Amino acid sequence: ADFPAMVASGRTLVAHWLEKSGRSSYAYDVRMSRSIDGGASWSAPVTPHRDQTESEHGFVSLWPQEGGAVGAVWVDGRRSGPGGGMNLRTATLSAAGDLGDEVELDDRICDCCQTAVALTSDGPIVTYRDRTADEIRDIAVVRLVNGAWTAPAKVADEQWRINACPVNGPAVAAQRRDVAVAWFTAAGGTRRVEVAFSSDAGANFGGPTVVDDGHPVGRVGVIMLDDGAALVSWLEDAGAGAEVRVRRVAPSGERGQAQTVARTAAGRPSGFPRMVRAGERVVFAWRDPEQAGGARIRTAVARLARGQR
Repeated sequence: ADFPAMVASGRTLVAHWLEKSGRSSYAYDVRMSRSIDGGASWSAPVTPHRDQTESEHGFVSLWPQEGGAVGAVWVDGRRSGPGGGMNLRTATLSAAGDLGDEVELDDRICDCCQTAVALTSDGPIVTYRDRTADEIRDIAVVRLVNGAWTAPAKVADEQWRINACPVNGPAVAAQRRDVAVAWFTAAGGTRRVEVAFSSDAGANFGGPTVVDDGHPVGRVGVIMLDDGAALVSWLEDAGAGAEVRVRRVAPSGERGQAQTVARTAAGRPSGFPRMVRAGERVVFAWRDPEQAGGARIRTAVARLARGQR
């Protein structure tokens, strides 16, 4: 669930991955490295958090900034343990490779759900699973507005109380000031994949629309379409295994027909499918664990219909 990734900022590439920092199962650090030659060579790695505790640091999201800099946000465990909890932090890696100051964005969040980030015309919006003192774990966002981070705000007040981390983080996509956030919940005892839309860069969200077909595993992805709708991907339990499915959802709540991208397993070895838009195409990637000789990473490409590009 806590996997590496990479982002491009101008001509610079920045990658992140995890590295063990102690003997404990969850003692690991975030490591980041830059390439200014298209990936042919890489800088010595740096660690954005500087607490030097043997605790969990991960579930990183990166976004490009002006001039080749990159922003990073991560789940931080320096205060985890009895009486403490995970928090959400951010820092900037400059175009010269220098780290900026750490900023705490939320002092108590879910332990091991992925973060996600998208760039609006107003600035970045970060989404994650929050955690209250009485174990409500709904989806929240923070935004960078005029150089300052906003206070955490819920996307939807669903009151999902769960005394454990579901390991099932949200996804976010943006197009100018239009934003879509997709997530998994089991509030009220019913498993759902939902999506909510904002037309003001994430300051306010409309009510959620259910995306799934009745038996979701979660593990969502989302991209924006040119007509203002979103394409949401998720894993749907299909009896003997699971299916990677995708559905178009409009801000009005109108839903398109669900399409099956591929079959895979429903358990942890299937990982978290990814989806990205590249012009008129959508590229899907997922882990197929049930192959002779070992698991494989597979991909598929779909072309957007005219009017959705």
